[in-house]
Amino acid sequence: MNGQDPDYYDCINRNAIVVKVKKPLFDWLNSVSRDEILFSGDEEGTIYLLREMDSIEETDQWLKRNFDKIFKSELIGWHTNKQDWPQNRTFRMFKEWFDYEIFSMILDFEKTDILKDLQSG
Repeated sequence: MNGQDPDYYDCINRNAIVVKVKKPLFDWLNSVSRDEILFSGDEEGTIYLLREMDSIEETDQWLKRNFDKIFKSELIGWHTNKQDWPQNRTFRMFKEWFDYEIFSMILDFEKTDILKDLQSG
């Protein structure tokens, strides 16, 4: 909050990509896992923040060039044995395995500082 207007919130200089898994990820997961993992369709998504860009289209272009970073982040969250991961990952496959939305307006409702976990990534 900017400290002056209680109805104004700080806009963070980031864009966001919200990624949610789809059934094909679970199909693959069940092919490499001992235990069956059921797809409910309402799995929680992951929010990836990246530098602020001029347009949604620019962020979409960033994703097309960098989708594998997100793909790997999602895979490690579900299955840590990298040898089992699909080797020829493409942006087309990314879109088959994940739904995503891009957001350019990120507002911070909190007064406390944002903390980063320096142990990850």
